[in-house]
Amino acid sequence: MDKKYTIRDIADLSGFSFKTVSRVINNEPNVKPDTRDKILKVIAETNFKPNVFAKNLSTKTMKNILVSIRKTYGQNTTQWFDILMSYMNQAARSRRYSLIQEIIYDDVDLGHSILEQSSGYIDAVVLFYLQEQDKRIDLVRSNRIPFLSFERNKQVPVSISNNNKKGILEATQYLFGRGLTRICLLLGARIEVNLEREAAIKDVYLKNGVPLEQLEIVYDMNNLERIKRFVDGKLASGDIPQVFFVSGDEKAIAVYHSIYAHGLSIPGDVSIMGFDNIPLSPYYYPALTTMAQDFERLANEMFSVIDRLLDQTEPVHSIEVDPQLVVRESVK
Repeated sequence: MDKKYTIRDIADLSGFSFKTVSRVINNEPNVKPDTRDKILKVIAETNFKPNVFAKNLSTKTMKNILVSIRKTYGQNTTQWFDILMSYMNQAARSRRYSLIQEIIYDDVDLGHSILEQSSGYIDAVVLFYLQEQDKRIDLVRSNRIPFLSFERNKQVPVSISNNNKKGILEATQYLFGRGLTRICLLLGARIEVNLEREAAIKDVYLKNGVPLEQLEIVYDMNNLERIKRFVDGKLASGDIPQVFFVSGDEKAIAVYHSIYAHGLSIPGDVSIMGFDNIPLSPYYYPALTTMAQDFERLANEMFSVIDRLLDQTEPVHSIEVDPQLVVRESVK
């Protein structure tokens, strides 16, 4: 199968910059004739076909901000992200930025991504769900694109995040205050945000003198069917915690389902605590007690950081936004 060449390949083969190759492809006048001829010769030899999407990006008058999301196969769509994106779109429009969203599942997807093939037209990147040694970081750095991550990550110098430590502290102290210390914390993948939440809840136990044996932490709870099977097993065995603390309100529906299927009540037999406060949360029965993300502020702070990254005149620092406890009826 013939190789599909990218603009970066043409730049490497011709010895000219990405931007110069882009000018030739877009038939811009400010290119020396001999330079144009050399680049066109390489294009002909490689049978290069320009990326139509990239050409469209290059004609935009607004800055292009890429939102790059890495997911795992089978991972449920998260409502909190859709809510945050709606506020991000508002913030982008008010600043005349063009927001582009791309989802990748593995490094094969990354090879055909906008970030890989059209990065010369991207002005800044927001990275979601970073993994260890995430190749997206190598890409943005090698292409000198300003970038930040959503949620803190040691691989990235600048981030916008929830204050996860404060959120977990406040939620756990609220549960302890109600005499609920046997907690089962359900987390997603072992990414830094979840490791941070694990460390925070353990710290609360230690500072309150509550034995860690009363805490159970379970990872990879990012699929409703997986959560349902896990909770079914706990309930069937009689090993029932006082609280299921679910990292992600939309996942709580699987916990509710299992509890009711076993003839138990909420919060009479088992309490449930969430984290996000999505629009669905008040409509669970009983309504879900949760830690509320400030989605609007997160989006606005994100774009204030992007403004400074692009302006390059002010120092740029990471920002944490405090979540707020919302007490409803799902906790005893």
